[in-house]
Amino acid sequence: MKKIMSLGLILLCSALSFAQSNTYGNISYGKATNISGKQRMLSQRIAKLYMLKLAGSHGTELTNEFNSSIQLFERNLSILEANSKDSSIKIKSSLRKEKNQWEKFKQSLREHSLENVNAIMTQSNELLKKCHQLVLAIEEESKYSKEFANESSSEQLKVETVNISGKQRMLSQRLCLYYTACRLYRKEKLDAKELCNQVEDIYAEMNKSLNWLLINDLNTFDIEEKIGKILGLFQLIENNKKDFINNNLPLVQIMNLTNKITSTYNEVTGKYTSL
Repeated sequence: MKKIMSLGLILLCSALSFAQSNTYGNISYGKATNISGKQRMLSQRIAKLYMLKLAGSHGTELTNEFNSSIQLFERNLSILEANSKDSSIKIKSSLRKEKNQWEKFKQSLREHSLENVNAIMTQSNELLKKCHQLVLAIEEESKYSKEFANESSSEQLKVETVNISGKQRMLSQRLCLYYTACRLYRKEKLDAKELCNQVEDIYAEMNKSLNWLLINDLNTFDIEEKIGKILGLFQLIENNKKDFINNNLPLVQIMNLTNKITSTYNEVTGKYTSL
């Protein structure tokens, strides 16, 4: 009984200490949510670039993007770790799990062959899960900060919106990843049904989130203008929906389109973070 009471006291003191914090280390919770959310996107972008190489896409630009994405992931992870000193046990545990999975994923990236595609898909999905768990842990801790104590509804909506908007960067890269994997599997006469079905599911999820952001109470004129640009990019897919679902559109077209969606969502997420 004493042990249970002691544990309860420790957890209570821990929660109270987080409640006194106004920021995630030296950065705001909104910014921490944005940075940790970028890790989700990078996990899918790196896997996508790996698949594009196997599918026949080459060039200095693609190689540079691949290497810079790896460096960016590691730098973001360092920033999140450096600012987690006074964070909850849950955040520290999530950071540790993300870091461990990242090392496993990097190991898989060293083997560049068709025999390794299943490992890359599995490892990137596991990394995505770990990254998402960290985003949720940071979002949860932010609810105990002074920001939420003083401006509960607006701050909660802001962090939630940064999370959802940031998630669209990941989904746009994931869309291209699965579109590429679907084509690669078909070319190599592998079972591609599940991968190809995912393309339509990911696109449907992106459409649903876009509708939510479109009517978000935090929207400014600048944000609505950027969302309008995203709607225009979505319309390009809608105009060729049948060919898109059947994986008949040129790979370079999907790559360019999803990169534009990612870039624009990055701007939108940055604007939400700065509100």
